[in-house]
Amino acid sequence: MPAAGQEITLHHGFGQTTLDPGGVTRIVSVGYHEQDFLYALGLAPVGVHEWFGGQPYATWPWAEAARLAAGAAPEVQNGYEIDVEWVWSMEPDLILATFAPLDAKTYAQLSEIAPVVGPPADYPLWGAPWDAELRLIGQATGRSLQAEQVIARIAARIEATVQAHPEFAGLSGTAAYFSDGQIVGYRSSDGANRLLAAFGIQTPARFDEMAGTAGNFVVSTERFDIFDLDILLWLVEAPSRAAIESLPTWRTTRLAQEGRAIWADAAMMGALSFQSPLSIDWALDRLTVLLSAAADGDPATGPAEDAGSTAGRP
Repeated sequence: MPAAGQEITLHHGFGQTTLDPGGVTRIVSVGYHEQDFLYALGLAPVGVHEWFGGQPYATWPWAEAARLAAGAAPEVQNGYEIDVEWVWSMEPDLILATFAPLDAKTYAQLSEIAPVVGPPADYPLWGAPWDAELRLIGQATGRSLQAEQVIARIAARIEATVQAHPEFAGLSGTAAYFSDGQIVGYRSSDGANRLLAAFGIQTPARFDEMAGTAGNFVVSTERFDIFDLDILLWLVEAPSRAAIESLPTWRTTRLAQEGRAIWADAAMMGALSFQSPLSIDWALDRLTVLLSAAADGDPATGPAEDAGSTAGRP
């Protein structure tokens, strides 16, 4: 940490926040994946917010080594909404809400407790790329140099992986979820879709129109045709997979007949949902194997990962 006493002003999606990065000693993350970003910078939050998966310390396997290296053993808040009283009880001097279910009222309440850093400015809520988020967190914690080093390393990993797989360029594809018997689609700037785009796998433009400001959209299973692309990355649990595969409307798709669906297992689903520097680093090689099997159009080589999660992304 830098020496205390020099304040900076950060601009973010909920306005601007003035803070002293050198005076930060107790960080609470009220977002769903910020712990990964802090661990990547060698920082130990005192409190974090569970998203899904029920992992110890709300930390998935790809981030466990970094958590231990940072010496972090944070308290965990469960539940979808931000528990303002819990945050207050943690006595933070910095509150991170860069990927959080935040609104103006909650932001104002949290700001009464400690400086709050919201999502990166100039992006829709939930829509900022991981590097912009890490850069903002690095500024707030006095770890800008470390943030740039992590960004450079992960960007190089992505670039090398993409260059090794030119066969994906020009394919259509997207990530999808299944909830209450309906299909959930996401805009192109959703984290998993952005990673697919790095490989040249493009989400159809109409997905952005259908998602609107919400960032996602829901259609019935009669509209599998919308998702019948070169590749479909399912972020679903085992029961949902069974339900999908039993549907006649699914079995008639090219995705089903040519083995073009990827059924992410629990860890891969978590990693692609988290879209943190640590989860991307962990997922890259595994994802390319799955993409190769799905893209060849041969059902005999279709991805065989089994979804084993018991809790999914919102």
